[in-house]
Amino acid sequence: MRINWLLVCVALIAALGLLWTPYDPLAQDFRELRLGGFSPPHLLGIDGLGRDVLSRLWRGLGNTVALSLIALVLNFAVASMMLVIEEKVPIIGRTLIPLVAAVWLGFPVVFLSLILLMFLPPAGGTVVLAVALGNTPVSYRQLRVTWREQRRMAYVEASSALGVTGWKLFRWTLWPNLMPDVVALARLVFALSALELSGLAFLGVIGDPDFPELGAMLRQNQAYLTNAPWLVLLPGIILSGMLLMVHLSGQRK
Repeated sequence: MRINWLLVCVALIAALGLLWTPYDPLAQDFRELRLGGFSPPHLLGIDGLGRDVLSRLWRGLGNTVALSLIALVLNFAVASMMLVIEEKVPIIGRTLIPLVAAVWLGFPVVFLSLILLMFLPPAGGTVVLAVALGNTPVSYRQLRVTWREQRRMAYVEASSALGVTGWKLFRWTLWPNLMPDVVALARLVFALSALELSGLAFLGVIGDPDFPELGAMLRQNQAYLTNAPWLVLLPGIILSGMLLMVHLSGQRK
C-alpha cells in the first residue's frame, strides 16, 4: 500500500502539538505582553489573556485532529454495524436499516448536538458523538454501495466457487478492492468531522471556553478582532490549510 506522506506529516505535526508546545497553552504567563505582536520569543504573538498564540494554535490543531479521528472511527463503527445487520439479518435489516438511514439523514449535526445536550453536558465527548452520528448515514450509504458493487464482481464469484468463504474471502479477495474506496470515504468523513467539530466548538457546545481547539479559539478571540485580527484569522487559516492538505492527499499523481 502506498504511504501518503502528506497525511503522515499532518498527523505527526498534530500529534506533536498534543505532546509538546513551546509554552503551556493554558498558562497566562505573559499578561504584561497581552495582545503583543510577533516577536522572536513569541512568533505568533500573545493573545488577550497573556498566552502564547503559537502554543495554543499547535495544541488546537492537535485537539482538532484527534477529536476528528475519534469521530471518524466511531462513525465507521456504527455505519459498518448497520451494514452487517442488513447483510446478516436480511428479513428485517434490508428493509429497516435503509429506512432508518433515510430518516436519520434528515437530522443535521447541529440538531443532533442539541438533542444530545438534553442528556449530556457540554464537553468534547458530546461534540464527537454528535459529529460521528450526524455523518453516519452518509458513511453507511457509501459503504453499502461500494460493498454491493464489489460483491457482484466476477472475481468474488470465482473465489466463492473455489471454496473461499467467510473471513478469507473478505481479507484476501474483497478488502484489497474495497480499500481505495473506503480510504477515500474516510478522508471525506474526516474533513467533514473536523469542519463540523470546529463549528460546534465555535458555538460553545464543547463546554470549556478555554479549551484549545481551532473552532473554540475563533470564538475566544472574537473580542479582539479589531485590535488583533490575526488572533481570529490564524485559527481559520490553519483549519482551512489542514482541510486543503487532506484534499490534496487524495489527488491522483
